[in-house]
Amino acid sequence: MCPSTPPTASGSSPQAATPSATATRPRAASATPSPTPGTTLLYLPTAVVTAYYKQVSGAKLDNSQGGYVYNCNTALPNFSVVIGGRTFVVPGSDITYAPTSGSQCFGGIQANTGIGFTIFGDIFLKSAFVVFDESQSTPRLGFAEK
Repeated sequence: MCPSTPPTASGSSPQAATPSATATRPRAASATPSPTPGTTLLYLPTAVVTAYYKQVSGAKLDNSQGGYVYNCNTALPNFSVVIGGRTFVVPGSDITYAPTSGSQCFGGIQANTGIGFTIFGDIFLKSAFVVFDESQSTPRLGFAEK
């Protein structure tokens, strides 16, 4: 298990400062992710989200749905997050949040616009073993690969 350090998210390659989230080449502004089991989605910087959905055929930002949607039959690419020097992969098959209307699905990766921070919700958390340790005076968070 690798203990968490104050995290940052970026859209750079896996060699970026730890931890980071990667979608493709564009670099996103740094943010402090919060692992949040009470939230389902991965809320990330807009540049990271845009880069990810550019890889998804037919994906579009749908303001009436409040985020990116795509055809539910579309095979989504994996999404990688680097924490403590280790890469954690969110399988593409875990990224769809829910169907919206017709054959459209709402993506589990969305922009953190207006939130002010990055959230690693259940879409990410189910792809790793995560330990919340409050047994000491300073709470700790640990991650391990599944």
